[in-house]
Amino acid sequence: MQRVGNMGSLLQSYALKTTIERLGHQVEFIDIEKREDDYKLLGDYKQKYDKEKETTGLIGKIKKTDRYTLNRLRIKKKSIDQENIFEKFRQKELFIDRKSSKYDMCVIGSDEVFNCLNSGEWGFTSQLFGNVPEANKVITYAASCGSTKYEELPAMVAKKIRKTFENVAAISVRDENTHKFVEKLTNKLIDDNLDPVLIYNFNCEVEQANLPKMPKHYCVVYSYYNRIHTAEEIDAIKVFCKRHELTPIAIGAPQFWIKDYIVCSPFQCLKIFKESDFVITDTFHGTIFASKYADKFAVLARASNKNKLLDLIRKIGMKDHLMSNLLELEEKYGLLKNKENFDSIVEEETQRTLQYLNKNI
Repeated sequence: MQRVGNMGSLLQSYALKTTIERLGHQVEFIDIEKREDDYKLLGDYKQKYDKEKETTGLIGKIKKTDRYTLNRLRIKKKSIDQENIFEKFRQKELFIDRKSSKYDMCVIGSDEVFNCLNSGEWGFTSQLFGNVPEANKVITYAASCGSTKYEELPAMVAKKIRKTFENVAAISVRDENTHKFVEKLTNKLIDDNLDPVLIYNFNCEVEQANLPKMPKHYCVVYSYYNRIHTAEEIDAIKVFCKRHELTPIAIGAPQFWIKDYIVCSPFQCLKIFKESDFVITDTFHGTIFASKYADKFAVLARASNKNKLLDLIRKIGMKDHLMSNLLELEEKYGLLKNKENFDSIVEEETQRTLQYLNKNI
């Protein structure tokens, strides 16, 4: 996941790497491989969530010729700048190109490493379920299958996962859906752990981050590329921001209707959350960033991420910040998070993480 161009993927990679290093080990990253024999087992089945994306094709091109056309052009250049910053982070903080031919251990995770029915480029690969021949031992940490459910697995994929799980010495997952998924595919003990971004303390990195020029009062809109695209959702956020004299800004990925798309590093991203007046997000890691650093925020679950996001909200005590739609923004604006309860949960889970890693590495 360290090759994926978003803040959450890079920060969870950095957090897990640094946590393991502080236990006294050397860490490198193995890239995910698309394996044709595994990929073919999926047949034609792939999960798609087209309603969460802008329309593509000819109709999409017509729609994109609108009052936001100039902003879309600006975004294209800024998106290149953002990817360059992501790559710089991979090189400087993850040492992404440092490779060995043999490893004492491979840790699979965190993030959606078990999401084998998604429409991503590698689909199902047994590598992510324990088929890592270059490692003497394999464990997982806070693995998630995202929107994939056991009931939807093609029979041949389930059979291959069962066989591959025999290679895994210890299994850690990060949400209830993944726990149920795994227990149908192995009889091994399953640990439950929080995402590395939650259990790692970024305070030093955030304190040292220098921010680009920012609006005086702003609302962070954190989502995937142009996912907030319907007129209803755009209008709801615009009305909310105007009422409270907040400038909407997008970070991590652009929203075509937001003029202020802030290009920043992952550590700057966290600091921007910390100094925000309000945060609106519909992503898993956006919810983590807000829970750790923002005073006030609201979370919207989508069909594609409700399995993991609703579980996260429950585990970290942030259910009050969950919306069923963006018309609830006003209600959430007056809500302050329960920081004391959140910090207590994270501290306890951090100790559980360290116990798991110490025991199994």
